[in-house]
Amino acid sequence: MDLEETFRRSLYTSYGENKCILLPKEEYIKTVGELLEATQAPKKSRRQFYLLKKYKLLQCGDVQKLIRKKPNQEHPLYFATIEETFDIIKRAHIATGHGGRDKIIKDINKKYANITQDAITLFKSMCIECQRKRKGTTTKGIVVKPILSKDFSSRAQVDLIDMQSMCQGQHKWIMVYQDHFTQFCILRPLTSKRASEVAYQLLNIYLLLGAPSILQSDNGSEFTVQVITELKQMWPELVIVHGKPRHPQSQGSVERANCYIKDMLIEWMSDNDTRDWTVGLKFVQFQKNSSHHIGIKRSPFAALFGADAKVGLISSSLPQDVIARLQTEDDLLSAVSHPNPVEQSSEEAEPVPVSPISVRQEEIRLQREREREPEMPSSSRQGEWSNEVALCFLVCKSEAM
Repeated sequence: MDLEETFRRSLYTSYGENKCILLPKEEYIKTVGELLEATQAPKKSRRQFYLLKKYKLLQCGDVQKLIRKKPNQEHPLYFATIEETFDIIKRAHIATGHGGRDKIIKDINKKYANITQDAITLFKSMCIECQRKRKGTTTKGIVVKPILSKDFSSRAQVDLIDMQSMCQGQHKWIMVYQDHFTQFCILRPLTSKRASEVAYQLLNIYLLLGAPSILQSDNGSEFTVQVITELKQMWPELVIVHGKPRHPQSQGSVERANCYIKDMLIEWMSDNDTRDWTVGLKFVQFQKNSSHHIGIKRSPFAALFGADAKVGLISSSLPQDVIARLQTEDDLLSAVSHPNPVEQSSEEAEPVPVSPISVRQEEIRLQREREREPEMPSSSRQGEWSNEVALCFLVCKSEAM
């Protein structure tokens, strides 16, 4: 029995305790049919009122999906079937670099309404790569104190990860560059740990994102000074100072971050059946920057750019089965043109708030239409005036009589 079948059977076993959350495919289809009947029924039963209060139907192309009925909701939250749950959690698990439960929950909750924590914990317990993950050694009695910064590029850290045991061509090291404020990291493969090569990679980063005021490293103050010296030779206008030596309380944080990156890289190579970690670095960098960070309460990507990272249509509000069938732009426009909730009866219809901008646009449109209306010819105006004069004459004559 494969992992997916085992996972599905476990969810069906717990279905009796979570009937309000878990939805088998047959129950899902039945609920869609009942909801359609409820929207058209003139007199509703208690069951129909319950369905209309909890669910909405979203029409995406020719597919009808159950979404959560919730006011002031920016994006639709879909209800998934038990049969779809394994693939949904697997995609989120890989997208976060085999991340922990909290990271997976943050990723899934952006699009789905009924994926439980128990289901995520069950999936992680069955993931082979998570079981193989090396447990980092921790030092008891030392509290980790992360370095705090006030803004982006005020302080940055550069470190090297030894990959000599897994050489890929001439590349034997990984340069890890991280901004302390946003936790945004950049990974680069190196052929050596020379300061000149590190400085060259840092120069590419600084000319794209800007340079920090303070640069520090756990490879020693001499190494940091050499790197800064090389940077000044290539960019004379650049002025950077090196940071103070790190203390043991914060040293453990950096070591765990480097171990976490290495673990993510090994898991990526296993998932893709390759040993070319120089390519995997790019994907690991994106996974780490786009995953939720507990310390800053958002992803490093969102902290730097102000919005979550996008992965094409996967990041859109369209359901997965609709995305899988898209081939051309016309297919996308057809699916996007119908992502509206199925209309409910007048009893259940909710008032749609009118935006002040739309009201102003309508006023401008009406004004332009009035300006474009042709003026009435003079002859017709004269005819109207003569009719008015004749009418006034008749009124005056009748009053005189």
